[in-house]
Amino acid sequence: MSLFSPAEIDAARQREAARDASLRATTAGEVRNWLAGQDDVTEAAIHPDAPATIAVRLTSGLLMAVTVFTDDVPPAPAAPDTAAHQALAERISSWLAGEAGIDQTWTIPGTTTLGVDLVDGTEFTITVTRRA
Repeated sequence: MSLFSPAEIDAARQREAARDASLRATTAGEVRNWLAGQDDVTEAAIHPDAPATIAVRLTSGLLMAVTVFTDDVPPAPAAPDTAAHQALAERISSWLAGEAGIDQTWTIPGTTTLGVDLVDGTEFTITVTRRA
C-alpha cells in the first residue's frame, strides 16, 4: 500500500511540471536577452506557444533554435555541418558559467548541447539546433 493517495501523487506531479515549465521559460528569457546583446545576432525571439525555445538569426543569415530542457532528453549527435551550433553552445556555456546561481556548466562532447547545474541542485540542458 502506498503512503500517498493517487490525488497526492497527481498534485505533486502537477507542481513539479509547473516548476519545470517556469524554470524553462525563465532560463529561455535570460538566454534570449543575452543572445540579443551579441554582435553576431540580428534577432532572438521567443514565441508564446513555445516559451522554452528561442529562435535565433545570426548576421550570417543562419537560423538556429535554442531550447531549454528540464527532463532527461539524450543529446543528439552533432551533424558535420553544425560547427556554428556547437560554437554557440560553447559561448552560452561560458557566459552562464560566470552568472550568479550557476554551480557549473559544460558542453557535451560531440553534440550541440550543454549541461547546467544550479547551486540549489537543479539541473537542465540547453540545446542549439537548426531552424528552418
